[in-house]
Amino acid sequence: MHAFVVPLTVFLAVVFAVSALGKLRSADRGSASFAALQIPVRHPDAAAIALIAAEAVVAVGLVSTGGWLFVGFAGAALVLTAGLLIVVVRAHRKGATDDCGCFGEWIPSAIGPRLILRNVMLTIAASAVLASSILVQALLGGPVGVPLALSSPSSVAPTVGALAAAALIAVATWATVRASAATPAASSPADRGAGAVVVPETGEIVDLLAAGSRARLLVFVSPGCHACETALTALRAAEVDLNGLVDLYVVQRAASGTADTASAHSLPRAARFALDVGGSLSASLGTGRATPVAALIGTDGLQAGPLAVGSDETALLIDSIRALATAPPA
Repeated sequence: MHAFVVPLTVFLAVVFAVSALGKLRSADRGSASFAALQIPVRHPDAAAIALIAAEAVVAVGLVSTGGWLFVGFAGAALVLTAGLLIVVVRAHRKGATDDCGCFGEWIPSAIGPRLILRNVMLTIAASAVLASSILVQALLGGPVGVPLALSSPSSVAPTVGALAAAALIAVATWATVRASAATPAASSPADRGAGAVVVPETGEIVDLLAAGSRARLLVFVSPGCHACETALTALRAAEVDLNGLVDLYVVQRAASGTADTASAHSLPRAARFALDVGGSLSASLGTGRATPVAALIGTDGLQAGPLAVGSDETALLIDSIRALATAPPA
């Protein structure tokens, strides 16, 4: 029984720990997740802190307690996983497709069938741990919990072996997720007008991939994306220096016929907000679904350098352009 319960318990503890740390290191501390999942919360910052604390406590409790206290933490893990599954299904049925922010910026996860499947598996794992721990504690009278299982001489060898197998599975799964999230290299735009976007403020149509007198920095964002807020924070900090060298555009994809033409984020003063209606600009640059993504477009209308994917790479691109803009003349 230990060879079954212990790996699942450690796996769940790692999931909760990564989730808590991922939210904690993000700029908004995970508060944008409530907007992405369409959960009405009066104080999202306080709710995000409470969720981070709950995940951290459950992660520690799963690997450090035994007996009925462990059963209690297993029950808390089931409540968290089942609750997240319910809100994700609800958001999906409402048509949400944003990044849920479940793991901060570490593992972007768009709301949809794949996220639902992942949460179903986590809920099944939590249910298995709870049911097995109750069975062992109440009916078999044996030690339940990671510390007690490892201290039992008869169960050390199979438990260690199961942990090693679980570690290999976790590493393989992580590598698979990282590989599947890789963004293909963008190709040079060839179709005339493929970079056309709508600027809601003026109603004009601008081709961001057309040749011009100034280069352009495009930052692609989406509603409810907490990593996008991090990227825009870096853009706001550098906008004065950047504005002397490039035109700044914050681009948000919009489905054809949408009535929502306002930005979901607070914009830098020097930036223009544009809607990529139908996603032709995103398709031309190969940005994919993940946000934020930044692209530098030269005066010839061609992409200069690779895409910057994620808030860290976007901030690095912004800093590079800023350094060039503020460098003293030779």
